[in-house]
Amino acid sequence: MAILNDTHRFLHFNLTHTGTGEDNHYVDIGKLLSQANRRSYRQGMVYHIANIVFDDAEGDADIDVCTIPNNWTSQAAWQLGFRHWLEQQNNAMKALGQDELGRWSDFKVPINDDMRDDVDQATLIDVNGNTFGVGDWTYSKFILPDDGGADPNSCDIDFMGNYAGSYPAHTRVTLLRQLELAIRAPQEDPEFVSSAADQSVYALMSADQPDTLVLKEVLADIETDNDMPPYDHDIIMGAGTAGAGRPSSPWVVRTCMIKGGASTSSPVAAVGGFAAPCGLLMIESNSSVDANSIGVTIELVPGEYKGVHAYPMRGGGF
Repeated sequence: MAILNDTHRFLHFNLTHTGTGEDNHYVDIGKLLSQANRRSYRQGMVYHIANIVFDDAEGDADIDVCTIPNNWTSQAAWQLGFRHWLEQQNNAMKALGQDELGRWSDFKVPINDDMRDDVDQATLIDVNGNTFGVGDWTYSKFILPDDGGADPNSCDIDFMGNYAGSYPAHTRVTLLRQLELAIRAPQEDPEFVSSAADQSVYALMSADQPDTLVLKEVLADIETDNDMPPYDHDIIMGAGTAGAGRPSSPWVVRTCMIKGGASTSSPVAAVGGFAAPCGLLMIESNSSVDANSIGVTIELVPGEYKGVHAYPMRGGGF
């Protein structure tokens, strides 16, 4: 498939920093591309960013660009949630005698719960600050049966973080936490060396290793060392309430700093490219200037998905 040349790959907007400390801002690449190009860009893609340029007339900004963890667990969590959402949607349509969902139907989730209600959402503007028109971009829900109740529960879906409400009456779930609950923890490697191997007579008879005490110690190490994975197998990174051992806030992929005050000669900084699962970004700004307006220009890598380089969230990796 040829690359579409009639694609606007540059997304420009301002972020307004509130307060004199850290402030989070949220970007949904698929949403902004859809608005700029008047065609639908699915959220369930890994979008590739070429670069981001920041400009700050106040010359006082410390910026972290964050994404969902770009690993197989995020892919698998998205696929698991998407399959269950799609099955529920299709079953509802079949009840009406319909075979297909609407043209614009799409599985969409925010990066975390803060993104759902935060006022700091990226809004495209032109060179004079005129905003772009906004269409229908509604985040998806699961409809959960209410055990013993009359009405089902409408449940929000986030990508990272923890659930809200008690099972089965959740009011919010997260894709990574649901994967953590569903996935089977790895077991120890098959015991090709038994737990009693250091008692074997062969340890005393080895011709290659005359020091039988050394040989027995090696076998003891084999029994206990490196027979489990080199990560916390009980935890999916990004799931649950953020804290020690639970990196459930968005992960930093790029960082930059603009300093020198309003008189600085070049209050501009740029960061290089990266992959953004589902095209979801959190940009954290840190500034001592309240209401500081920071300009942002994101360039997408050109490619075969409607003019940009993006591929589907595939899942797998179990």
